[in-house]
Amino acid sequence: MSSTHSALPMEDAQELLVEVPESPAARPTWRWKAVGSAIVLALVGCAAFAYKTMPAEEPAWTSSVMQTINDWEEIPGIDKVIEHAKTLELKQPLRNLNDLFYESQPEELPWIRTECVIDVVQGAAYLGQAVVFLYKAIDYDGLKCPNNSPVGCAASVAGFITSITWIAFYLSFAANACGAAVNSGALCAGDWTALMANFGEMATVGAAVKEDCDFNKDWIALLHVTDANPLPPNWQAFVPAGAAPTVETIAKVDALRTSKRNRNFDLTQCVMADVTNAAAYIVRVILQIRSAASACPEPRACAINILNIISSFAWISQFTALAVSDCWTKGSQKALCAADISDMVAAVTNGPAAGIATTSDCADLPDPLEEEKHLPMD
Repeated sequence: MSSTHSALPMEDAQELLVEVPESPAARPTWRWKAVGSAIVLALVGCAAFAYKTMPAEEPAWTSSVMQTINDWEEIPGIDKVIEHAKTLELKQPLRNLNDLFYESQPEELPWIRTECVIDVVQGAAYLGQAVVFLYKAIDYDGLKCPNNSPVGCAASVAGFITSITWIAFYLSFAANACGAAVNSGALCAGDWTALMANFGEMATVGAAVKEDCDFNKDWIALLHVTDANPLPPNWQAFVPAGAAPTVETIAKVDALRTSKRNRNFDLTQCVMADVTNAAAYIVRVILQIRSAASACPEPRACAINILNIISSFAWISQFTALAVSDCWTKGSQKALCAADISDMVAAVTNGPAAGIATTSDCADLPDPLEEEKHLPMD
């Protein structure tokens, strides 16, 4: 691109640069900076002088407020206010925190620790029972699911679920009894899981009682214990006819192993669940009778304890009858029927007791004294 102005010589251009006057905006500002710094230092000095010369005494309004607080008893009409406050009723009674801790009642501590041990023992016993019911639902002649026996399948599944619920119940109550103080949350959880477990007991008994108490049927044959002509296993249909003797030998060996395995689970049920729970409920009913002796002047606590005592005696009867059947090689149908009836009585009485207990254990502000009335404490 061309320009209309001729180019200036280098010497003329330098003269023009030298002669251009300096604009005011381009002058240095160090003088203003110095002035600003002097002003800031002056303000800091004034502030320091004012702080040093400030009087040390408190302001007048502070002493006036303190004098008013100290002389509140001299306020006109304050005595009437105090008397009116004394007549007001509390929406909730004052809570004595000493009642929360078991060590505040040393004479009761051994009883509550006894319940702790019983809760842990029964929780372990129901764990073993849950394993047995699970096995019965999977691979126990006459009780396995789904097509071996509909009634047996229903009883096994319901028994497994109920056993798991009882484990949750005993763990909740153990959290209360094994701790240092009353645990309202654990008691509330235990009450609700007890309700669920009792409904499960009713379902289990309802499924089993049809077979257990029908004495016109050969219940041993139903369980394939003494069947002269057992049905061949399904896999025999795929074996050539020439291999029949070998197949029969294998079938007998398999049946013998299955029978021994079933017997081992019956003995596990006998020792770990039946005998253990029967002994545990004997100790538990002693604790409940002691608790009822002191709590029965109060109707609600008395009802809870009486229902618990009835259910404990019924469960002692149930587990004793189950031990007769499970510990004996041939079993006993009459014992199973008696166990079903006893279990139904126990569930029907223990369920309402747990429901009533929720009114105190699950309250917004639980009262430890009310909760202890259905605990093994005097």
